[in-house]
Amino acid sequence: MRIETNTAKVFTIFDAPKLDPINVVMMDYGGGAGRLIVACYGDSWTGYWGAMGTTLEDFVCSGEADYIAGKMEPQLGKRTKSKAAYLLRIVEAVREALRFNAEMTAAVRVDCPVFGLKGEK
Repeated sequence: MRIETNTAKVFTIFDAPKLDPINVVMMDYGGGAGRLIVACYGDSWTGYWGAMGTTLEDFVCSGEADYIAGKMEPQLGKRTKSKAAYLLRIVEAVREALRFNAEMTAAVRVDCPVFGLKGEK
């Protein structure tokens, strides 16, 4: 038996419109491969992409939400329009949170006196 330690980005999204808190696990394996796991209100979904051509975070931010949600839906079991719409709303909330985080991180890097950085103009 072999065990390897991986690094994962784990976060929780609060206050998404009409959704309970969303727990997110992003495992970027490098080489364009990664796994996204989301859980909300006792349900969970997972998706794996082996050839994204980019990081998992960039893929989720730039990919189509309906494609990502579709890859995360269980293949076994009954698929309903309401369940598909619910997962799509969750994926859209994850994308929005990642984009917001990227914007905030970029804003801090541009001009942050705490870290001695000065904005470029």
